[in-house]
Amino acid sequence: MRGLSADERATLIRDAFSVSGGFLALEVDASWHPGSDEPSESCVVLADLDSLDASAGLDAAGAKAIRDLLEIGHVRGQSLPAPVEVGSVRFRVAPADEFGPAIAYVVTEGTETLLDATVPVPHDDLLPVLVAVHGERGLPGLIELDRLAARFGLATAVAHLGRERAAVA
Repeated sequence: MRGLSADERATLIRDAFSVSGGFLALEVDASWHPGSDEPSESCVVLADLDSLDASAGLDAAGAKAIRDLLEIGHVRGQSLPAPVEVGSVRFRVAPADEFGPAIAYVVTEGTETLLDATVPVPHDDLLPVLVAVHGERGLPGLIELDRLAARFGLATAVAHLGRERAAVA
């Protein structure tokens, strides 16, 4: 990135595979395909760059603009909401640790993970729903939602809870 202007770097960041917490994952030249003639998932290389790497060589204003842009998280253009804390429960959204555009929703209380689900992008932001489930059903509701999400996916599990809520009302 050192040879690029602040504007060119900003374009790369906006078009990046993902940006989260000051880190950037760019898809690098995938024209090299080891062991096969056809492109596949194994051919894509992601280069992780932190805010220091991404802003190196820029003047103070350009470096600040790039660092600020790296704090606006997204995966393939879908925005990542900021973490939410309700008492000791922390709701976090981040790029998933898998190939392909997906977002991980993780809910923890201290060191215990209550919910960990991955959803492909694009999709509606599910963070407000998770916070609402916690408000209505507490920790057991989040654990139940995690169990359902493991079987059916988080979006389907959330829809199931919505239907269940409507039936009770």
